Amino acid sequence: MLDLAAAPGGKTLHLAMHMRDRGRLSAVEPVKDRFFRLRANLERAGVTMARTYLMDGRAVGRKVPGRFDRVLLDAPCSSEARIRAGRPESWAHWSPRKIAEQSKKQRRLLLSGLEALRPGGRLLYCTCSFAPEENELVVAHALRRQEDLRLLPLELPLPNWQPGLEAWNGKAIDPRLRHSRRILPDARMDGFFLALLEREA
Repeated sequence: MLDLAAAPGGKTLHLAMHMRDRGRLSAVEPVKDRFFRLRANLERAGVTMARTYLMDGRAVGRKVPGRFDRVLLDAPCSSEARIRAGRPESWAHWSPRKIAEQSKKQRRLLLSGLEALRPGGRLLYCTCSFAPEENELVVAHALRRQEDLRLLPLELPLPNWQPGLEAWNGKAIDPRLRHSRRILPDARMDGFFLALLEREA
């Protein structure tokens, strides 16, 4: 299992729990202070099967092609889905330019994660953004680049979700994007985007 953007480690800990601290879990983080926080959190929780790597996730696929059965990419994003009315701090760092910058990074991270995936393996791509440029368009780019991918439907135990967009700004994206999921924010959770990709065996 590969956690491609792991810090500060909450999702890595969740994965380790479900794996019962068995098998191999690789956690990658490129920012030094976040990396050490990730490692400290794993050690504090007693996780022994995880290996941490201080490196850019965009290089992982080239270094270890076809190694992983599962990849989680909770990609760095503009955090657009966390914006709240009446809370100016929630949009203080948001801008259309940030969306464009993150979209480029997300495309490269996703392609790297897919390159690291074994045939038959699955990758979950997610963001806390609503911008199609960070979500459906990133996934569509990967589907165009790699023909041996399937986008699997996600069944969620939540009432507040919508299927992914199949068109944006008057242009069709890819009908398979209906299998992705947009989770709408409510009193309990922020908004989110999820897409589950499988490399054909």
